[in-house]
Amino acid sequence: MSEERKNHPPHRSISKDWDSVDMERYWKPVFDKYDTDKDGSIPLRYLKTILKSSDELRHDFPDEVIEEILEWADINNDGLLSYDEFLRMVHARELGEARPRFQRIVRFAALTVVPKNQQAITIRRYIEEYNCYPPPIFLLLISLIELGVFIYYCVKLGELSASGPVPIESLLIYNPKKRYEAWRFLTYMLIHAGAVHIFFNLLIQLLLGVPLEMVHKWWRVMLVYFGGVIAGSLGSSLSDPATYLAGASGGVYALIAAHLANVIINFKEMTFGWVRLLGLLIFAGTDIGVALYSRYVEDEKSRTSYAAHFAGSLAGLMIVSLCHTTAFDVNKKFCVVMQGIPNM
Repeated sequence: MSEERKNHPPHRSISKDWDSVDMERYWKPVFDKYDTDKDGSIPLRYLKTILKSSDELRHDFPDEVIEEILEWADINNDGLLSYDEFLRMVHARELGEARPRFQRIVRFAALTVVPKNQQAITIRRYIEEYNCYPPPIFLLLISLIELGVFIYYCVKLGELSASGPVPIESLLIYNPKKRYEAWRFLTYMLIHAGAVHIFFNLLIQLLLGVPLEMVHKWWRVMLVYFGGVIAGSLGSSLSDPATYLAGASGGVYALIAAHLANVIINFKEMTFGWVRLLGLLIFAGTDIGVALYSRYVEDEKSRTSYAAHFAGSLAGLMIVSLCHTTAFDVNKKFCVVMQGIPNM
């Protein structure tokens, strides 16, 4: 093997024609370099110390390999990293192109919603626990139902516009005069006030919600989503008691708030942090602006409340804090901040 190949480890996936001899030739010198007492093992404590202080180690090991080694290498829990454990981790990482398709999809989802320093851990844990019963299609089904209901009322009322139709006579919409019909506090999420309204909600549900669902399980996303929807109707009934309420904005903003807090707190670790933050803020500003216009400018008959946006956001933050076992972020400081919100 050439000297150049020794000094510059391949950060891309290993080619299929590399055999065990090639792996031995390349990785054994790297392992021996850090096995200072030559006993065939590297203390994990020593490896962590080197990681924090040595740029040279970062050059020898790709960052994701380092994270995987520190998280899973000590299989027998003896505090030591043997060469076999080291090689198994490196080999599994380098063979990324041969992984099943769903693993690559999980990796993409993690890149979308998880900080860099947690991506390798999240991917590995998800792959180990993953099963297809049921598949992560909660938000996809919700989106299809919402779209179907919207199309139904467009056909029934013979109207389609940026701000209509608003079927205020629907059994699903939140009607302030019929609070005793308890189902309306949840089913209003199926009614949308126009094409712009449903477009933005479905866009965020699918682009943000589905990756969250893949990484953090469908039931966690369901708790946050439905919690935001119910909080939205309750908040609207208190702050704007005479106004109708329609749309899934409570649930959507619960998802946005949970992810936005994650982006802000782990900003330096998030891939394209500025793009994420700016995109979420632009969407939220535009959507809230449309909601305010609908509330204060539209005809009184078609006015709908905007309070669900804020109530849903607050619910998303608080529900995530209760999902203490990594609902949206394994970083403990996220939960600490979230748990402080109810006391503000």
